[in-house]
Amino acid sequence: MTKPEVIKLLAMLAAAYPNMKEVNEVQINLWYDCLKDIDTKVALAAIKKHILESTFPPSIAEIRKQVMEVATPANEKLDGASGWGEVIKAIKEYGYYREKEALESMTPVTRKVVKYMGWQEICHSEKPDVVRGQFLKMYETVAEREKQDRLLPETFREEIKQISENTKAIAGLVSSMDMGEILK
Repeated sequence: MTKPEVIKLLAMLAAAYPNMKEVNEVQINLWYDCLKDIDTKVALAAIKKHILESTFPPSIAEIRKQVMEVATPANEKLDGASGWGEVIKAIKEYGYYREKEALESMTPVTRKVVKYMGWQEICHSEKPDVVRGQFLKMYETVAEREKQDRLLPETFREEIKQISENTKAIAGLVSSMDMGEILK
């Protein structure tokens, strides 16, 4: 999205919410910086959805949430129970020995949870109700983490990753130093 497109979207919001305060250059730059990775048509749909659902003007975070809602395919909007249904179907269809095919038949979040738990462990469990409960809890956690990751722009996720790697490298250097020798 370009800066002029962000300005148009903000003007659209101002028209929909007459009590919205006047937008200044700092706000335009901030909105542009936080939304520039989003396709204009998707952002427009997200803003229209917000206008139809809320009586208050949106924050940037709310727009990003709406974008994710609008842009996420229906088959990826499953809940834990639907994910467990995928697992049961895969067990029936592929069994214990065809793990690769079973995993390929699942949506990304379900696949990730099954990998964490272990396909063979799920298939051979003598207490399916316990496994289902564990799956449901883990599914909700993984789905929420995936959702939060998708809310952030890719460039920002890369910045965070880089900072984390630099911090780990510095911590490694510090821990490898012999503090007794340094303090002499």
